[in-house]
Amino acid sequence: MAIDYIIAGIVGLYLVGMLGVGLWATRETNSTADFLIAGKRFGIWAVAFSAFASIMSGFGFIGGPGLFYQGGYAFLWIAIAAPLAFPISWFVLGKKMRLMAEVREILTIPDAAYARYNSNAVRGLTAVSVLLGVISYLAVQLKAMGFVLSEIIGTSQFVALLIAVSVIAIYTVGGGMIAGVMTDLVQGVIMVIGSIVVFALTLNYGGGLEQMSRDIAVNDPTFAGAFGSFPVMLVLCWYFLFTIGNSGQPHMAHKLYMIRDVKLLKWGAPIAGLSYFASSLMMLGIGISVRASVETGGIAALENADAAAPYFLTNFTPPVIAGIVFAAALGAIMSTSDAFINIGAANMARDIPESLGYEFSSDSQELWIHRIAAASIIVGSLLLAYYAQILVGLLGVVGWALFASAIVPLLGIGLNWDGASREGAIAAVAVSLVSNLGLAVAGEFVGFALPNGVVIGAFTLVVSSITLIVVSFVTSSSAREQIATDIYRVVTS
Repeated sequence: MAIDYIIAGIVGLYLVGMLGVGLWATRETNSTADFLIAGKRFGIWAVAFSAFASIMSGFGFIGGPGLFYQGGYAFLWIAIAAPLAFPISWFVLGKKMRLMAEVREILTIPDAAYARYNSNAVRGLTAVSVLLGVISYLAVQLKAMGFVLSEIIGTSQFVALLIAVSVIAIYTVGGGMIAGVMTDLVQGVIMVIGSIVVFALTLNYGGGLEQMSRDIAVNDPTFAGAFGSFPVMLVLCWYFLFTIGNSGQPHMAHKLYMIRDVKLLKWGAPIAGLSYFASSLMMLGIGISVRASVETGGIAALENADAAAPYFLTNFTPPVIAGIVFAAALGAIMSTSDAFINIGAANMARDIPESLGYEFSSDSQELWIHRIAAASIIVGSLLLAYYAQILVGLLGVVGWALFASAIVPLLGIGLNWDGASREGAIAAVAVSLVSNLGLAVAGEFVGFALPNGVVIGAFTLVVSSITLIVVSFVTSSSAREQIATDIYRVVTS
């Protein structure tokens, strides 16, 4: 698209603002705890907005409108499921993870897995699972950033990506999670306000949801149905995976460590859930309004469904609003990216070395190693995004699924059931790794797919959960004795 200098200027100011926050956060980051969990210094609004903003990602702000455009109302099953997922996550994990961080020095998800099962094997396998998911997801997010920013400033995707990555690198490598939470808070507010405004504009453009639904149904009734043009089983798997699997997303669960007062956790779920719902309105409005306009002949069919959001914003919204929403879209991607960078750095610099018995000589040494690891994650994912297309596609399939099927059984079940055993945890993570990677490889190279539209992530989440339960029952005689006394009080509280 042609450069709109108002839009480009607003996005430029936004990026400069993020740099400013990053420089401030770098001065505030003096320890590994600051870098990884922001020193437990934030209130519930900052933590809740950070949690929802990191889950939204480029998938929501760019991919969401495209899926509504491509499949009709089917994507509502994700847009509705995601807000419901936050109360489930907060109820299942919130209090227990925060309490664990009170009784132990727990800074990461694998730290929590180690504390629960007292096993370096569990810690190591969890760290590998999370790291694989982080690298794959981050590579996909970086490609999305290049796409969005190139549309705004009119450069190649590679040049746009270098600009965006430079901004993220400065505030993430320096400021860690303090920078991440503060930028997420700003980005989350922009997302909510921008989404509501754009949703109102789409209703005005299309004549309301009822009119747009009729326009779509005239030419293709399936688009206006409850499941859209997608198979029913596929949509139900989406619902299950996004509702239950959200509890296994480390970029969300990790935020639960950061709140300064555990009593405030009860307010996090409604704040995060309602914020995500408000941000989902834009996805619905743009995707359905553009589809309805195509069906009635108002505009030509889009060559790429992901272009639905950029097309509507640049052609049917005032430049100032478009600039704010483009900044929100970029912010959604950056929120997820900075969370993944910090989590991946922790896996490389802390979790995997500690699972192998290595200990740092000082906290300052560990902090610098985390910063080096964060820079390495950025460079590695950038190279992966552009020079290993098959691997990006392959890992992209298993990103969310690998998180969900590894972490939900280990912590979602394990922190609420004292009968989950060390052997069950090891078996569950091993099954998660093998089944997710195996099915992804089979799909990529031999065209294998699960029958009836079953989604890999939903299938592997069920299988790994069953594995944990079955193996734990077989080895249950020693399960409770394996739990340390302080952790046992958290599990049974």
